[in-house]
Formats: sequence, C-alpha cells, structure tokens
Amino acid sequence: MMESRNTDRAIVREFIFGEYRLDVAAYQLWRGDSPITLTPKAFDTLAVLIQYRDRAVSKDELLGTVWPDSSVSEDSLTQSISVLRKALADDPARPMLIATIARRGYRFIAPVIEVEPSSPDAEVSRLGLPEPRSVPGPPPVPRRRKSWVPWAGGALLGGLVVWGLAAMAPLVFSRKAPAPEGAPALRFSITAPEETSIVSGGILSPDGKYMALLAEEKRSGTTQMWLRSMNRGQYRRIAGTEGATRPFWSPDSRFIGFFAGGKLKRVGTEDQTAQAIASAGTNTSGGTWGASGLIVFAHQRSRLYSVPESGGELTPVTNLNSAEQEVAHRWPQFLPDGEHFLYFNESAKPERTGTYLGSLHSKTTDRLLDVPALFAQPGYLVYTRDGLLMAETFDLAHPRSRHSSRVIGGTAFPAGMIDEITLSASNVSVSANGLLAYTSSDGMPQMKWFDRSGRETGAVDMPTPMHSPVLSPDQKQVLAVGRNLEHGVWIVDLPRGVSTRIESDGMGPLWSPDGTRIAFSADRAGASTIFVKPASGTNDTLLLRSPSNKSLDDWSPDGRFLLFTNGSRETKLDLWTLPMEGDQKPSPFLKTPANEVQGQFSPDQHWVAYTSDESGTWEVYLESFPATGREWVVSIGGGAEPHWRKDGKELFYLSAGRNLMAVSITLGASPLIERPHVLFRAPVLSTSNIFRDQYAVSSDGQRFLVGSVDKASKQDPITVLSAWPSLLSH
Repeated sequence: MMESRNTDRAIVREFIFGEYRLDVAAYQLWRGDSPITLTPKAFDTLAVLIQYRDRAVSKDELLGTVWPDSSVSEDSLTQSISVLRKALADDPARPMLIATIARRGYRFIAPVIEVEPSSPDAEVSRLGLPEPRSVPGPPPVPRRRKSWVPWAGGALLGGLVVWGLAAMAPLVFSRKAPAPEGAPALRFSITAPEETSIVSGGILSPDGKYMALLAEEKRSGTTQMWLRSMNRGQYRRIAGTEGATRPFWSPDSRFIGFFAGGKLKRVGTEDQTAQAIASAGTNTSGGTWGASGLIVFAHQRSRLYSVPESGGELTPVTNLNSAEQEVAHRWPQFLPDGEHFLYFNESAKPERTGTYLGSLHSKTTDRLLDVPALFAQPGYLVYTRDGLLMAETFDLAHPRSRHSSRVIGGTAFPAGMIDEITLSASNVSVSANGLLAYTSSDGMPQMKWFDRSGRETGAVDMPTPMHSPVLSPDQKQVLAVGRNLEHGVWIVDLPRGVSTRIESDGMGPLWSPDGTRIAFSADRAGASTIFVKPASGTNDTLLLRSPSNKSLDDWSPDGRFLLFTNGSRETKLDLWTLPMEGDQKPSPFLKTPANEVQGQFSPDQHWVAYTSDESGTWEVYLESFPATGREWVVSIGGGAEPHWRKDGKELFYLSAGRNLMAVSITLGASPLIERPHVLFRAPVLSTSNIFRDQYAVSSDGQRFLVGSVDKASKQDPITVLSAWPSLLSH
C-alpha cells in the first residue's frame, strides 16, 4: 500500500476529470449522465491512481492496495489498466488520462476537480484510503495544480519566455559562461531541413554554436548528418555521413564523432572529410570524446572501449559483471576533467540498472541514479522522471552526496512526453553556455496492424514499448522484446490484451513450429547463450554458450534446427545452424568475408532467405538449404529483413527507403523470382538495425504487425531552452 503525503487532505466524495465523474461513495463511474460499468478491481485501481495523481504509482503499490489479501501477478494489474483504458477511451499511445511510466508503474495525468461530501460525517467507499504501509519509491515531484497551464507565449515561474525572438539570438548563442539560475529563459523550436524528416539528434556542440542532427531525405530515404548554425539558423549537409548514427562532439566543438558502416568515424565542422577511426560493430550505443583525446564508446551490446581520436587499438574500459547479470554498458559521457565519465549500466537486476560514475584510471564505480542521466555544466545531472525533465546538483568531489531533484520548467512538460530513455538515445543534449535541446515524443511507441495497402487496422495494447514482434503459429500471441528499462522477452496475448514478461534478460525470441516452446538468447555468466523453455513454463534449458555474440533468426519448420547469426573477427557476421537433437553441435551455414544476417527458412525448408552486404550494400538473397554455394538475388536497390508468407509463394522485405516490398516466388530446383513491387511505405524507425525485427507477417500475408511505429510523419520539432537553470523549480 501507499503512504499519503497529504495527510491533511479532506475526504473526497467525487473526482471530476473531463467528461467523467468518479463517485467514490456510490462506487460508480459516470460519463455525463451515463453510468459506466467497471469491475471492482478496475474501479479501485482508478481511484488509487486519481488519489495519488501527484506522482507515479508503482506496480507493487497498486497490487498491495487493490489486492491487499491476495497473491496475484502483474497480469491482474495489467488487465485492470486495459479495462480502464477501454472504458475511458484512453489511447495508451497518446494517453490523456493514464500514462505508463517505464519501469515504475502508472500515473493519472489529467487535471482533476475534487468534490468534498456535504456532511462532515460522510465516509468514502471501502477503498477508504486507510493509513497504508510505506513502500519505497521515487522522490515526489510537484503536483499539477488545477490551474495548470502549459508553456504558452507568456511568463513561466517569473522568467520571461520568448518564442523565436530572432533579434536576441546573438545574445543567446554568444554567451561565454553557463547561464545563472536567475537569467531570463528563451524557448524556441527547430524544424528539420527542407524535404527531410528528423531521425534523431539535436546534439548541441559544447560551445553552443552548432547543432548536429540526423535527417532522412523524403525522396531517397537516405539518412545523413546535418549541421545547423545556432547563430544564423542555417543548415549544412555533411558529406560522407550517409547512414550515420549516434553523433557526439569533440570537447573543442571542431569535430563530430559518429557511427556508420560498422565503423567509428569523425568529421570536421570546417574540413568535412569523414575519417574512419576504428571498427565499432553494427549495434553501438553511443560515444563520448574526452579532453585528453580519447574516445570511449559502447561496442555493440557489451562493455565500453576507448580508442585514441587519431585511431589505434581498442582498450577495454569497463567489464560486465556477470554475477550481477549486467547485459551492457551504454551511453558514455565524459566529464570535463577528461578522466571520469558517466555511463548507463543495463542489468537484469533492477537494483543494478542505472547511471554510474566511472574512471579511466580506476575500476571503482558509483551508482548515481536508477535512470539514464546527462552531465550539464556547471554541475548538474539532467534526467527524466515520471515524464518530467529534472535536474539535481552534482559534485564530482562528493559523488555519493545526494541532492534534491528539481523540475525544469515546473510542470510544463506533461507526463509521458519525454521518455526516461530519450536522454540516452541522443534526444536530449546540453551545452556549456546554458542551452538544452530535447526532442519529445507524442506517446509511447506502439505495435500496429496494417493491411497490404498500408491502411492501419488496429493496435496492440502494451504496458511498455516493445520491438521485434514474432507471431505465434496460431496467430493469437506475440513474442516481443521490451525496450529501455523494461527490457526482456514478453508474451502478448492478443485476444485478452494481456502482456507478461517471461525473461528479464532475453533477446531475439522465437516460437517453436508447434508453439509449445520458446527459444531466446541472453548474455549470462560472461558469455552469449541460447536457451529454450516451455511456452507455459519457467525452466530454461541451456542449448549453447560461447563468447561470440549471437542473435537468433529462425526455427526450422520441422523443428530440427535453430538458425542464428554468429559474430567473429575473421568473417564478421555469419549464419549458423544449431541442431535441436543429437549432439546439438552448431555448424556454419553461410560463412564468407561479407556479413550474412536475418536468415529465414522457407516453409518447405529447402531454402533460406537472408540479408548480406557482399555487394557493398544490404540486399536480400536466397540460398538452398543445405547450402550449395549458389545464391539468388531477391531485392533490387537495397533490402533487408525478409519474411515468408506461410505458403512460400511470396517473400516480403524492407527496402532501403523503408518501403515494404513483396516478391512472388515459385520455389523449385531453380526458384523463379519475379520483380519486387511496393506494398506501402512502412512506418518503421529504421532499416539499419540488423538485429531487430521491425515487423511480422500474418500467415496469409494480408496483415503486417509493425513494432515501434515511427511518427516521422508528425515529427515534433527540436525544442531548445536557453538559460535553462533559471527554469528550475524551487
């Protein structure tokens, strides 16, 4: 149960929000004059969320209050939330009432009017809000007042907020020192270059003079880096940055580091010639450039490495603690001394997950926060909590000293607008002269159904953002991987709308052909492993353990083989098979100097569709199974992520321009492959992540389940705050 922080609050008979009225005493929810029927537990859940709307309510708190005398799983709570959202017509992707708070629980985010009973002796219902037991939780955040008004062309917290005042731009961007908390604040928006859409970025240079961002050209679908002068407002496209990801700045603001084509690269703001620094793999998680000339970056899903800015050998900086189930160290950021750095530790143990302070010259680390955070001059940690952008002072000399957190801009950022993980996904950045830039989202990423014309036909209710959907053989369930702080393997029951996490550290799940078992990969005990478990059980069986990185691709139709991607220094990424019976000794299926990934068995099991970069760009190919060395090219002009229709007569893939393509195929001794044709522009985030499934195909090939639907068509602009410390609440 929960501890009330408003002990002097009067007893409330009714809560009014929008067109709804919750009559606690009568135990009835109304919409206007029409009653809405709720289950008792759903009603209690709603009452608790509204009563404690000043903060996020954890899942444990809700379970302990609504089900005080029962031992139930999170499924019961998830079901109640789903019932409420349907009853209140509240879209979980764009919540107006109940927001999901990653790794915490839920929060009621709408303005509420409280109606007290007319008699002082009146009592509320059996929910009654007794003196509950205390459950540790996050520090409180300021409650939204009934008169809450978002930022809108006026005064905020006594600080002047001006929209796009061009005459003041030179003053804003030429500031030499961090803006004091009393300085006036400006807030303005930055849109994408013409004929492009923002992919990610808004990364401010340390001196605040430039912003680097990634934008996709609408015609070609090519992603490149753009440089914007914050003083003049002009864009320059940076040549040689096609396919760039994760940009970061040198401390002198003269160079930008980024990742492309499996390499760590650098490019100058003046001499725009991209240079490769080191091999970085294909799934990096950010880099940082120190004052000493070292670059530290996250090498795929593993530990951190350093390399000189001029190039050279990679040196391990951190080590994964397998005993603590650490999965990856991500999003490093050097502090100004060039020795200490922040990084995010992803672990299967929640108490180990969080932002840590590390050092180049010491193995000692300190856990600072349980969420991703950025360092900001002159001494702040910036992060998000419950959808609010927050900051607290940070002293490197006393890193374990805790300081009260303060909201940036009061309640100007509605809950759910800024996800906790956006800080570590290149969507929030700060400069030394008091600028802060962020890209907000308009709701939680959702899995959605589309027909062959690209028309949206439905959405999947999820408690947390997920990706890599895999449909069960009976099409009634979906396996998916949780994003961010709710990572792991989840099962989504489509008819019931219930999601259950079955593995906290699993990745790349697959269904067995009969739907009774689930295979997945995980990083455990310092090695990359493959497990299998019953779909309805909890016991994992180890199939394979080795130091090389592995990613599961497919399970053969006869159930005898797993197909997986295996990494090696000599031949990069290759396709291997793992027998499910006999000695279970893995063997290479395709092992060449090029990369081979995303293997998919044909329904008759005589062929494998896969993606390779042997031509210099990613294309989709066919190879017989077992392999004979003959291959057939399927895609034209780039392609990735092939998926078969169940009858084997059609193959789908994503083009380089993110179109969903269909290819009619007649399988035989020599397959007859017709010309690919476009079905629709797929609303996917990217085609560059070769270890994620962006979509799943129904057995009849008529519907497509797209994970993490891209909102580029309604991309929010990048918001910039100047003198942001002046917006800290007190």
